[in-house]
Amino acid sequence: MRVGDLVTRRKYNHDIVFRIRAIKDRVAILEGEVIRLKADAPLDDLVIASIVEKDDNILENELFVRNDDSALIKGRVLHIDGDQRYLNRSLKIYSKYNVPVVGYFLDEKEMPKQITNLLVQHKPDILVITGHDSYRSVNNQEVYLNSDNFILTVKNARIYQPDKDSLVIFAGACQSYYEGLIASGANFASSPKRLNIHLLDPVYIAIQVANTHVGEYVSVDKVLKNTQSHGKGLGGIDTRGVARRIYMGV
Repeated sequence: MRVGDLVTRRKYNHDIVFRIRAIKDRVAILEGEVIRLKADAPLDDLVIASIVEKDDNILENELFVRNDDSALIKGRVLHIDGDQRYLNRSLKIYSKYNVPVVGYFLDEKEMPKQITNLLVQHKPDILVITGHDSYRSVNNQEVYLNSDNFILTVKNARIYQPDKDSLVIFAGACQSYYEGLIASGANFASSPKRLNIHLLDPVYIAIQVANTHVGEYVSVDKVLKNTQSHGKGLGGIDTRGVARRIYMGV
């Protein structure tokens, strides 16, 4: 097996398709092909994937009907991603729904350091902080791969803008420390039950918030269910939309 191969794990009954990112001492570093999960596995546990996971189509609902409303100024998104492939695919979806976005690929460890400058530069209405994460229990202690980085990034973003309706934040990836992310100031986050999420889940949440009028609260249940994961592994708090209507007078 080589770096770049698509594989599944025998130990987990081939549940997720991964791409090999590195190999060291017969152990492969894995990243989910469409699941925001990072893992490792011995090479002898891996099998070349015979199928590639397919993206489901997002469910169209009333939040997207207004997508082509020329009188509606949609919210601007700053999307920061720890995976360049995921970022590229995410930007295509934003473009499909005509949502203004600026995207950056940053290692998760760099996000807390860069976030303030990026917020000052772009002044977004919506901030997406995502990438890869994972959860393990070690000696009865919860250990997360990148949740601390996401939490610190959210905290720094909230120093810049404390108002949760002026800056709507999604934070997290697969199996992230949901309670810590919400407590640090995120509006939406993963993962209450430490489940995996699809690479496009943060994007679909951001798009729906971007299309909801500032005078309305988003329907959290609908927003979460209208994702690739259908709400599993996701959570959030009451949040206003960020879109504004243009009025031309009488």
